[in-house]
Amino acid sequence: MALTIEFSRRSTAQLQRILEFYDERNGSDSYSCRLLKELMEALQRVAKIPTASHPSTRINVRFFYLMGFTVVFRYNTKKVTLLSIRSSARKPLTIYSKP
Repeated sequence: MALTIEFSRRSTAQLQRILEFYDERNGSDSYSCRLLKELMEALQRVAKIPTASHPSTRINVRFFYLMGFTVVFRYNTKKVTLLSIRSSARKPLTIYSKP
């Protein structure tokens, strides 16, 4: 049984800024649509098996890489909460590094 997928306020704002940036830069929404589709597919996979991702230093917080972005999420027995999505090219998040 898959867990419920939830977006935090921070992740929603980050995702919106990312999508708007690529829409403006590329002059079309094709990349943004693809990114959003891939993100939702990855989250659905994580909702089925949350432990099939990279562990972090925090309990029940994991991450995965998607199209040049690092996606950080928390999970429990009922839901997966997307915490953050950011460019992997930026300074690495040491708090979420592998233990």
